[in-house]
Amino acid sequence: MRKTDNLIGRLRRYFLLMAAFMLSVTIAVGQVTTSGMNGKITGSNGESLPGATIIAVHTPSGSQYGTTTDIEGNYRIPNMNVGGPYKVTISYVGYESYVNNEVYLNLGQTYRLSSKLGEKAATISGVEVVGARYDIFDGNRTGSETNVSLQSIERMPSIGRNFSDYTRLTPQARVTQGGGIEIAGTNNRYNSIFIDGAVNNDVFGLTDQGTNGGQTGISPFSMDIIEQVSIQVAPYDIKLGGFAGAGINAVTRRGNNEFQGSAYYITRNEGMAGKTPTDKTDTERKKLNPFSSDTYGFRLGGPIVKDKLFFFVNAEIQKDETPQPFDFSTYAGDATTEDLALITSKLSEFGYDPGGYTDVNRTLDGTKFFARLDWNINKVNKLMIRHQYTKAEQNSPSNSSTTAIRFGNSGIYFPSTTNSTAIELKSNISNKMSNSLIMGFTFVRDDRDPMGTNFPYVRIKDGTSNIYFGSEEFSTGNQLNQNIITLTDNFEIYKGKHTLTFGTHNEFYKMYNLFIRQNFGSYQFNSISDFVNDLPAYQYDRTFSAVDNVTGDGSKAAAEFNALQIGLYAQDEIQVSEKLKVTAGLRVDMPMFLDKPSLNNDFNDNVIPILEEAGWDLEGAKTGQTPDPAIMVNPRIGFNYDVKGDQSFQVRGGAGLFTSRIPYVWPGASFQNNAVITGGMRVTAAGSPELVFNPVWNNQPSVPPIQPSGQVDIFAKKFRFPKVFRASVAFDKKLPWGMVGTFDVTYTKTLNNVLYYNLAYHKTGELTGTGDNRPIWSKIALGTDPNTEANRKYTDIILGTNTNKGYSYNITAQLQKNFSNGLAGSLAYTLGHAKSMNDGVSSQNSSQWRVANVRGKNDLDFAVSDFDMGSRIVGFISYKKEYLKHTATTVSLFYTGQSGARFSYGYADGSSKYLGEDNQSLELLYVPANQEDINLVDITVGENTLTADQQWEDLNAFIEADDYLKGRRGDYVERNHSRVPFMNIFDFRIAQDFFVKVGDKRNTLQVAFDIFNVGNLINKDWGRIYYSSGAYYNNFPLVKMEGFEDDNTTPKFSFKKPSGDTWAIDDSGILSSRWQGQISIRYIFN
Repeated sequence: MRKTDNLIGRLRRYFLLMAAFMLSVTIAVGQVTTSGMNGKITGSNGESLPGATIIAVHTPSGSQYGTTTDIEGNYRIPNMNVGGPYKVTISYVGYESYVNNEVYLNLGQTYRLSSKLGEKAATISGVEVVGARYDIFDGNRTGSETNVSLQSIERMPSIGRNFSDYTRLTPQARVTQGGGIEIAGTNNRYNSIFIDGAVNNDVFGLTDQGTNGGQTGISPFSMDIIEQVSIQVAPYDIKLGGFAGAGINAVTRRGNNEFQGSAYYITRNEGMAGKTPTDKTDTERKKLNPFSSDTYGFRLGGPIVKDKLFFFVNAEIQKDETPQPFDFSTYAGDATTEDLALITSKLSEFGYDPGGYTDVNRTLDGTKFFARLDWNINKVNKLMIRHQYTKAEQNSPSNSSTTAIRFGNSGIYFPSTTNSTAIELKSNISNKMSNSLIMGFTFVRDDRDPMGTNFPYVRIKDGTSNIYFGSEEFSTGNQLNQNIITLTDNFEIYKGKHTLTFGTHNEFYKMYNLFIRQNFGSYQFNSISDFVNDLPAYQYDRTFSAVDNVTGDGSKAAAEFNALQIGLYAQDEIQVSEKLKVTAGLRVDMPMFLDKPSLNNDFNDNVIPILEEAGWDLEGAKTGQTPDPAIMVNPRIGFNYDVKGDQSFQVRGGAGLFTSRIPYVWPGASFQNNAVITGGMRVTAAGSPELVFNPVWNNQPSVPPIQPSGQVDIFAKKFRFPKVFRASVAFDKKLPWGMVGTFDVTYTKTLNNVLYYNLAYHKTGELTGTGDNRPIWSKIALGTDPNTEANRKYTDIILGTNTNKGYSYNITAQLQKNFSNGLAGSLAYTLGHAKSMNDGVSSQNSSQWRVANVRGKNDLDFAVSDFDMGSRIVGFISYKKEYLKHTATTVSLFYTGQSGARFSYGYADGSSKYLGEDNQSLELLYVPANQEDINLVDITVGENTLTADQQWEDLNAFIEADDYLKGRRGDYVERNHSRVPFMNIFDFRIAQDFFVKVGDKRNTLQVAFDIFNVGNLINKDWGRIYYSSGAYYNNFPLVKMEGFEDDNTTPKFSFKKPSGDTWAIDDSGILSSRWQGQISIRYIFN
């Protein structure tokens, strides 16, 4: 890899510029970690009271915040700690003081408290404050957002103790089985996650969860350190950025003037789990095999110097086992247990143990440590320093399913370590200005490896199913180091009705990624018989280092690069009147790469002209370059209108542009996939020696290093990071019994999203014989390599570019009741719809290209998105009752009703390469109008022949039974046209508190029981979670392509009717159709 010539100079100039800017302007914070207050103080006749004093004391810590009103009676107190209670005192010479002891602040909230001072105690104008904890009515609230308080965190049912257990309270969010958080119909990788203002995303973009260490399944921190979480779907505050999905901000707990803490133990095992969830009456329902999952931890906070210096620490040890049950009787393939024994016997001849293929247990060992210091330096400055250490070690043997037999040692061993530090300095300089500075440092070390001894990876076709064993093909050479530094700063000026913000948010990334997939060789066989009898495979794939002879980790063939994202912004918050507040701002984000990938002169000089002659527009893309730096301009405007002036009915909304950080694994691939750092080969020609199975993992075939080979990833010169336009409007109304009703509409329009083409293919014909006349694609002849005089060995040539096609909308109706008298609850219904071109669901660009489509993957239709939510109902109710002076019981119930996941009907093509592209089974189904409209051929099933007429009878019946398919006769199905069934899941928690008097303090012993999917505990037929069984990229292989007639354009097909539904019941992991419970024991002391 070559660095840019002036990298050091560019960095030096940039940081000098930033330092000068900070000294001259002091600048503004990019992400929110605090709260604040503002308002207007008047006399009883409405006259402004300039110079009135407002003192807010955070009662638990004694931290004091104060200011005075300006000439118009306005005041602001920024940079306040979230939570409460605060004691607020407003005084003015000659007037009665106002005192309120019950003010609580949300994360990111600027709480408006206006007061009229007179002869008697103040009356409050425009806000209810007494008991108004976490009030929805906030003059600074504009777009869709969900705030999760400490009380909600403590009361929510939580089996996994993951971030997603609490973000699922967001009505517009869908939490996937893998923990991914899809919000407002947008890619989960486009969320931005900040803890105490520091980046906590998996910036490289490999995990569904979006958090560091997420590939192992560990949460990045213990939930015992979190005080509040804010999920911002449509924030029009210009300080929030780096996302096109949602901004997820959390702040951690801090110590106060009292020593407080907790020790806890959490456990679950097979005794707290249900039996096999099944709809088959002949299937034996079994308990899970023995397992145990235990978590031990404590937290402690208190004063080092009272009112001045505080500490908070947390430590947690996690030892999890997660059963992965499999009932062989549900397997849809043709193999018997005797056939599988033949495979095991064959492998033993090579000295390789593939592991078992039935029930397996995944394990996760985690260690987490957190420490935080808060220092009230003086009345102006407050400093926070915190550090989080998280180490995970996962053993994840492969588990079988209804359409795949996976031997256990084809799984993954994955250690991961994350260190994350944040430093924040908050300065309330005067009643006219304030500043907040945050620096973040995050270092991630991931090392993904295969389980068992090293061995080539093998896939064997088995009817409509597959059999897998060997070293997991994407773990053979896989290491990732991420160093992320963030610098954010916030300078605010207060002038009358205006709050002016000037700010910057900057992220610097240093990446090292070694990814040599299929490094041990990857073979695909047509049958078990072919493999055990030493017949050739039909396909061989391998990627290898082109710069050294190292196989596996330790190779020099890694992608190493630095990148930078600069954000500058300015905003004016205008308190137009006591009823109306308007926010308008402009944010400019500038992402850029500081290095360039290696040059491939053969590709640039010789291959690109061939591709252009074949009709491809490369949009300026070539090896040795990254996309040009771009200035992404993001204006936003928001408003909040208190209709009656009494905070009983508010209208809020806004519109603006949002630029997301991109998963750097996508553009970062150009640093490795350029055919000169790594090489690669795909062999399919019959008789090739590479198709003969070689069991020696470190002596596999390769291409001479003097010849470029393998995959090339390039990006359009004007490629832009993801960007959306988002607008929303919402109405909040106070209702009887302390309830609040909300109606919210949010619309998102894609401006930039990713789109991929594989330039190695072009159209060369079309199908014949039926009404299905879609195009046939063929590899472009790329000529001979001048060094070897052999044909060029490039495999896939992936071009990344942009599309502006895509949109989503979410309509939400919600009822909420904040905590009062022990009762809290919410109920929301959201209807969401999303359409897109390419959803970007993978970490590899070649996989990003693989989208189910009609005319091949290079000619995509605008279709329903994978992130299309459909209907979602989310409800939460909790009640706590203290009694007998020494006890309390808390009962909580959480409900999710969710439309099933999307899928399509298509083909299984295997080695047949239906449309001439790679054999990835992603062609959408052509629904035959009649028997003459599909070329079915006789096939052998076991010892019987299934004739074409019998197959048509079965296929026709299947089509007639599906209303959608019946309506598409003589036409193609649309991508993501179908859904698996709706799911209804209830989670339950009951906690029993026993109060113990220790001196003058009340300590608590708490015993709690959480049950995920409690409906399945009540009734074995309830609580079903479904997935499309056997679907590949959401495409279910309904019909099998059996090759071509002699004309090579008329396809032949076969059809075996599914044994049941085309979806299956999910019985994997904690979040499954089988109820699971856990017991927690906690001692809370003061």
